[in-house]
Amino acid sequence: MTSKSIPRIAEAAAVIRDLVGFDFEWETPGDRQYGRGSMMLLLHEPGSPMRAWCNYDCREYDKIDRLADALGAIGLMVEDCTGDYSGVYEVSE
Repeated sequence: MTSKSIPRIAEAAAVIRDLVGFDFEWETPGDRQYGRGSMMLLLHEPGSPMRAWCNYDCREYDKIDRLADALGAIGLMVEDCTGDYSGVYEVSE
């Protein structure tokens, strides 16, 4: 993570929080073996309300589309990586 990415992470977190209406768990990938290339990881283990916004298994497609649109508006995208986390990435042109 660079100092340049901190404002983008804060911006993404604010956009997501405004959309979903609750605080959610997230972290940066750091030295983990997963989520490489992402700027932040959205955590959504079973029981997390964030799961419905990220995980296709929940079949909340409207929520997933709204999250994708909100992040797309600021040049980011979300990818469901596993049932327990999703990565938020910069959209490359």
